[in-house]
Amino acid sequence: MVLDQVLALFDQLDTADGMFLVDAEQRIIRWNASAERILGWPAAEALGSRCYELIAGREDSSTRHCRRNCPVILNALRGRQVRDYDLLCTTPAGEVKWLNFTVLVPLRRHGGGYALHIFRDVTARRRIEEFARSTVTALRGLQAGDGHMDEQSQQAPAPPLSRREEQVLHLIATGMRTRQIAEALGVRPITARNHVTRLLNKLGAVNRVQAVVYASQRGLV
Repeated sequence: MVLDQVLALFDQLDTADGMFLVDAEQRIIRWNASAERILGWPAAEALGSRCYELIAGREDSSTRHCRRNCPVILNALRGRQVRDYDLLCTTPAGEVKWLNFTVLVPLRRHGGGYALHIFRDVTARRRIEEFARSTVTALRGLQAGDGHMDEQSQQAPAPPLSRREEQVLHLIATGMRTRQIAEALGVRPITARNHVTRLLNKLGAVNRVQAVVYASQRGLV
C-alpha cells in the first residue's frame, strides 16, 4: 500500500518543481506537469523511459552523470541519504539548463525500490556563480599585472554614470544577459544592447567582465 499512497500524493501535489518517480529498474512511472514544462518531455514520452536515457544529465559540458545504476539511484534504493546535486540537461528543443535535483529516500514494497526525484531550474543561479568566478579571476589577473587595462586607465577617476547606466551595470554584475536585462528594464532587447554598448564605451572596457572589474575597483557595484 505504500506505493499506492505515494502515487496518490504525487497526483495531488501542485508544485512549480518538476517531479518524477522511478522504480528499481530506473523506469519513470510518474511525471508531473512541471517536469514537462521544465524539461520539455510530455508525459506520454517520459513514462516508461529509463531516467538516465531521458534526463541524460551531465556534471559539466562533457562529463556524463546519468547512467544505469548511477551512485545516486543505488544509494537511494538502499535507503541512504542523497544530497542535492546540480546537473546540466538538454531539452528536446536543444535548450541547455542547469537543474538542481533532490532525491527522496525511497519507499519499498515487496523488495522493490522507488525513488522520487524533485527538481527545479537553477540556470540563472549557475550563470551568476560562473560570472562571479570569472570576475574574481579577472580581478586577480589585474592585481597580478595581467589585466588588459593599463595603469593609467586603472587609476583614472570613474566617469559619472546616469541612473540608467548604473542600473545596467548592476544587472551586468549579476550575470544577466542582454535579453534578461531588457526584461528587467522593460525595454526591447536591441535597446538593452545599446545601453550595454554605450556603458562599455564610457568605461573604456572591452567586455562585460572588464566593466564589472572596473566598477568593483571604484566601488560602483
